[in-house]
Amino acid sequence: MYAHSLKRRSRLLSPVFIFFFSLFVFFQLIRWCRPASGTNDRVLVEEESGESCRHHEGLDDVFVVFKTGATEALDQVPTHLATSLRCVPNYAIYSDFDEIIDGVHVQDALDEVRDDIKTSHPDFEYYQRLQQGGRSAFSDDENAQWAATESTIAGRDTPGWRLDKWKFLPIAEKALRQGGAATSWYVFYEGDSYIFWRNILDWISNLDPAEPHYLGNPMIIGDVAFAHGGSGFVLSRAALEMVVEYRHQNLEFYDAYTGSHWAGDCVLGKALADAGVPLLYARPNLHGDHPAELGFLGSVSDPTSQDWCYNIGSYHHMAPSDIVQMSMFERKWNRGNRTLLRHGDVFKNWILPHITSRRDGWDNMSEDIVEYPEGTTVTMRDCYKVCLGQPDCMQYSLSGQTTCRTSQMMRLGRRRPAAEGEETMASGWMTHRVNAFVEVMDEYCGQDGWVLP
Repeated sequence: MYAHSLKRRSRLLSPVFIFFFSLFVFFQLIRWCRPASGTNDRVLVEEESGESCRHHEGLDDVFVVFKTGATEALDQVPTHLATSLRCVPNYAIYSDFDEIIDGVHVQDALDEVRDDIKTSHPDFEYYQRLQQGGRSAFSDDENAQWAATESTIAGRDTPGWRLDKWKFLPIAEKALRQGGAATSWYVFYEGDSYIFWRNILDWISNLDPAEPHYLGNPMIIGDVAFAHGGSGFVLSRAALEMVVEYRHQNLEFYDAYTGSHWAGDCVLGKALADAGVPLLYARPNLHGDHPAELGFLGSVSDPTSQDWCYNIGSYHHMAPSDIVQMSMFERKWNRGNRTLLRHGDVFKNWILPHITSRRDGWDNMSEDIVEYPEGTTVTMRDCYKVCLGQPDCMQYSLSGQTTCRTSQMMRLGRRRPAAEGEETMASGWMTHRVNAFVEVMDEYCGQDGWVLP
């Protein structure tokens, strides 16, 4: 009788249970995943509790300056709101177009540039079209052409890139104004940068914000040394106050200088130098490479020359998908490690698992061309044997059946599928040497991983 009653009640409750269980699962999925709007693939970013922000303690007196542009903002801003800006209390996003993205105000960085410049300088033709018609002001052909333009050492020759140089000095003034009196530090970075906040906060804790500090990955154009914008850079409050005041005293000069230049980060660097703020050469803490393209010399005879042992503050050339993956990796590291992330840690845990003996359709950026008699057909096996015979060779690559390259540097590199009419490319690594190098290098790293004055 009892068994019969239990079965009957079970049959009655099953649909109710299934209904409520289904609702529970549905709402959990909504809570756990949030789509990053503005991207074609709608990247799903994991939501975590406030516990994951505990390594960001100290950000209260930092003002974060995020720079982007209208052609990239719809992809970049949602991704960074879910990753690098997720735990940041004080920040501003600056672009060349005023709009709201995912409920956040993206400010026009150029609205206070003199009207005569905006109406007469050719760099602002793109800006005027953008203000009048938004993104729809540009044809599909124009957008496709700009998207296909390759980056060079002198940047990307597109209207948006040429306009970008005008943003740096106005953004500096806006950041000083918006940061308020409580701000001690200002961290500037861009949409394809990734910032490691736990590391940055530890780094600046060694410095006095009342002193003029300018920390960055150095570049030099002419006689001007400046911090590379894509690598991110850091200014103390004292430094920012000095450059903003100096620019105001010499506004016409810097407007003219900007108009004749091609790199806005160089324009800012000159203004800082003229104001009496020197650049601290902070590479490799702030880095201009993607981690897959950062090379480590296979020889350990001079470990002090390696980036391996330095704490990492930033990477560059990061796609939205790279930023999401790196954010998840960093959170996992911070939960399980008391030590700060170094370049070597990123290589071991984020790069090394992808290094195999061979990858087809891949360029590992090997550099040293092996000379063969003209007309010789070369195989991957031939290229491997050359590398094997060089004690310091860590990797090799083959383009078509003619060009073998080897390298003492370890890099993962990038996908290189052959386009129509192009040679195929394959890459290989001496995995036993790479693994041996990793084991040896860890023994060399001490405790001092920061570049300091």
